[in-house]
Amino acid sequence: MKIEMRKLKVIAPFLIGLLFIGGCGTSTTTEEKKEEPTTKKELSLIEKFDFEDLDGNKINWADTKGQIVFVNFWATWCKPCIKEMPSISEANIQLKDKNVMFIIASDEGIEKIKKFESKHDYSFNLVHSKASIFDLGVQALPTTIIINENGDIVFNEIGSRDWGSEKSIALITSFSSKE
Repeated sequence: MKIEMRKLKVIAPFLIGLLFIGGCGTSTTTEEKKEEPTTKKELSLIEKFDFEDLDGNKINWADTKGQIVFVNFWATWCKPCIKEMPSISEANIQLKDKNVMFIIASDEGIEKIKKFESKHDYSFNLVHSKASIFDLGVQALPTTIIINENGDIVFNEIGSRDWGSEKSIALITSFSSKE
């Protein structure tokens, strides 16, 4: 019994540490998971997205019609979010001529987002969500959704991935009617 308790005292802090460094939310391996169909409820969420650039200019969803829109929800404190940002930047560069708009949104304060942006050199612009991203249906961070040219949410994924990979680029462009 004493040996069992000693083992538990040694292992418990390690297991608790793993919980904290495991990520900002639940995640599944993107290579293996199956995509689930988008529901009508999710489709109505896009109307609630109230984003503005870091200068306070509102993003008008009507201006995105005819484009694929890649929306990534993140936070400055989320390590998996920050880890995937270089690959999102790479995807943005690869798709610059493919009619894809990248929106990288956080509900943290604009000044906090600006401070983060000033320390990084990404090919995309960060935006501020006026509403709590969790009120928008986001369950964990990072979460990425893809909206097709008709304004429908066609992809929703929790967790990070290598967005610059050939497979991810093919996924993003697969929602285009122009390919």
